[in-house]
Order: sequence, then structure tokens, then C-alpha cells
Amino acid sequence: MRRPLALAVLLASGASFASASSLDVTAAYRMKAVSYKNLDLSSDPSGRNSRSFLANDARLGMAVRKIPLQTRGGEDTTLDVGLLLHAIGVSGATVAVSSPFDRVAACYPSSNLTPFIENAYLRVNRLWSFPLEATFGRQNFKLGSGLLLDDDGAGLTGVSVRGELPWAGMKAEVFAFADRNPRAAGPSSLALVGSSLDLPGEGVWQLNQLVERDRTDQLVYGCNYAGNPELNGCSVSKAVRSFTSVRYQLSYGPMVFEGEAALQKGAATPTGPNAAGNHITYNGNAQVVKMKWKQSLYKTGEGIMRVSLARGTGDDPGTPTRDEAFFPTRGHRHNGLERSGFGEFFAATPYDALGGNYSTSTASGLRQGAGGIVVVGAGYTPPAYRGFNLDVDYFLYQAERVSRGPRTLGMEWDVRLRYPIRDQFSLSLTSAYFKAGTFSDPGRGVSRKFSFEASGRF
Repeated sequence: MRRPLALAVLLASGASFASASSLDVTAAYRMKAVSYKNLDLSSDPSGRNSRSFLANDARLGMAVRKIPLQTRGGEDTTLDVGLLLHAIGVSGATVAVSSPFDRVAACYPSSNLTPFIENAYLRVNRLWSFPLEATFGRQNFKLGSGLLLDDDGAGLTGVSVRGELPWAGMKAEVFAFADRNPRAAGPSSLALVGSSLDLPGEGVWQLNQLVERDRTDQLVYGCNYAGNPELNGCSVSKAVRSFTSVRYQLSYGPMVFEGEAALQKGAATPTGPNAAGNHITYNGNAQVVKMKWKQSLYKTGEGIMRVSLARGTGDDPGTPTRDEAFFPTRGHRHNGLERSGFGEFFAATPYDALGGNYSTSTASGLRQGAGGIVVVGAGYTPPAYRGFNLDVDYFLYQAERVSRGPRTLGMEWDVRLRYPIRDQFSLSLTSAYFKAGTFSDPGRGVSRKFSFEASGRF
């Protein structure tokens, strides 16, 4: 009698545990056929660089959620355990990891369709029965809008804690991650520590702080001090960069507004025989504004109008030991093996863009002599027709600072046709037309991008 009774108790406890916990299995796949024409932004037919490839982006994840740990004061403390595998790469070619796509591939642990661990974490909900959520291990993380920090699907290893404060509905978050500098040719060590504070009101204000401690041998472009033998910059062995930003979000009726402004400070330790007594400082800033509103049209449905503005400072060549270029190491700029930014082809952020052959000689990807990027964009999506959506966007790019001559980097038109089915499946066809500005190419060459994408998830 004792054995059947013990078995019954065990089954009952297992059933209770199973009812309290849940197993989530997720999968996603994105296939994209891409063709780039004239990646070198050249008007000379003999100097152009064209690439075509079939990109793959696959994820497979599993998570056990709401594992009961303890109960205090009527509140349950639960545990989530998650694992997510991610694989990116191209089929039947290696062109996607050559210049300029090698910069994108360097941000991921693997780019040859070999799965890497994007997530492997423990998450405690209501830690110590307080409204706290603590995540330990490799996890996805984005600070604010991603202007300062975004793992871009690679994952970051460390700890993050977020929770509610007992005052005015405020929320706070702190984090610490150990990572690497993706631009480093050799070994690197990058520590990322910071916090954020949400202040709700008419809209939401968010204060963000990020400190990068970079122990990587690297080159600070544009730097030059007395006796420095290097032409393109100064070699440094350690850099501490501090970023502070204010972000504001507002959703009011048909209008959505988002803006973020950031400051960069810090210092670097130069190396070499002439480095004694010299010190390199950082002093940059950036701003991003995005606005979108919906407008009902007579008998046709609802259209969407959007406007975007972005600016990041460039380095001033007149300050040899001060770097004014705004440049966070892990800011958002990638989506799989392609860049993600303002424009499908140029894909600009306030600090870098797709730069063809220039990608190996400057941090920003721009031609030497230019720093910082200013973007003005506008777009419109008319009402959907039989499930099809059409997006049309225009972008104008300028350098924030140039050594001499005009500042125009180029202009771009993007047209995308989308066919989504709920949130699980979508097809899209995209065409981008980029005309180089006078600074990028005096002959104002034309570049193009064509892509077809199919994506699905559950």
C-alpha cells in the first residue's frame, strides 16, 4: 500500500508542477536573395564592385517558464530557463563575408550557417518577492532605441536586472556584460556597464547611461600628436567611453513620436615610443528623431506618413588629441548579414554607413576626410490593397564634418512591396536606388540594391 501511495503523491506533485510551468518552443527562418550593384560608389565602370548572394537567418529556441521556486506574501517567485540557437550565412558562396560585409559578419560568433548560442539564460521573476526580474547568462539586450547598445541578434553575456520603483510608476534597469570589440583584428575585451530609468508622464522619458571599458589594441582615427609616426591615427591599448542619453516616446491618437539625444565622453591610453605624456579624449554627440502618423483617406483606408532625422558628430582634424566622432562600439547597425539603418542600400546610422572599399580605412565606412552623418528621410505607405502594402521612402545623406569641399554623401529612393499574413509569414520585394553625392564620388555614380525576402516564425 505504501508504494502505490508514494507513486500517487509523486504523480500528483508532477502534475501540479506541469500545470504551473510551461514549455515554449519557437522557430523562425528568413531567406533573402540580395543583389548589390556598385558597392564602391564609383562612376568608373572599371572600379565598381557588385555582389549577389542568398542569405539565411534561422533560429530555434526552447524555454521552460514559470518554474515555481517559493511563495512569500501570496506572491510566487518563478524561474525561466531559456536556450536559443541562431545561424546566419550564405548558400553556395562566400561573398557575404568579404568587404564590406566582413564588418557585419565580425559582429557574430559565426557567419557560415553554423549555429551559435544567442540565448542561454536563467531568469528569476519576482526575485525576493519584489517586482524584480533578474536575467543571468547570454541574452538579447537593447538599451533605449539601440542608439547606444544593441546585440543585433548576437547575444550578450552577463547580468541584467529590471524592476518597478515605488515612486510615480518609475521603472529602472541595471546591467553588466562582457563582450568583445567586433572591429578588433586580434584579441579584445569589452565590458559594458550601465543603467536606465523610465519616467512615465504624457509620454515616457527614459534616461540611459552606458560605460564601455575597452581593453583592445585599436586605432583612433584622426588622432595625431607630436612625434606620432602613424598617418591615419593613434594606437591605443585601453579606452573608457561614457555615453549618456535622453529618450522620449509619445503615442497620441494617430501620431507616434520617438526621439533620443546622446553625449559621449571618455579617454584613451595611447601606446608607442612617443605616447608618453599624451592623452586622447572623446567628446561627441548624436540625435535621432522619428515621427509617424496615420491618416484616413476617403473610401480607400488608412495611409501612414513618416519623417526621420538623425545626426552624429564627426572628428575635428584641428584637435589632434581629441576625438569628436560619436561612435558606440555595439550600437544598432546590423540585421543578419546586412546593415540596418536609414535606407536599404546606404543603411546609415549617425556614426557609420555602407562604404564599399572605404570600410577598411575608416571607422565610419565613409571616404577619408569625412566624419559623422546627417540623415533626413521621409516616406509614405498608402492604404493596403488586397493584403499588399507599398512603402516608398526617400533619404538625403550629408557628412557632419569634412576636411574640404562639399558635404553631400548621396541620396536614396527605396520602394518595398510587402504581403504579410498575420505575424507568422511575410513576403517582400525591395528595390533601392542610390546616387552618390559629390564627396562620395565626384562623378556621382549610381548604385542599386534588389532583394526578395520570405520569412516565417511560430
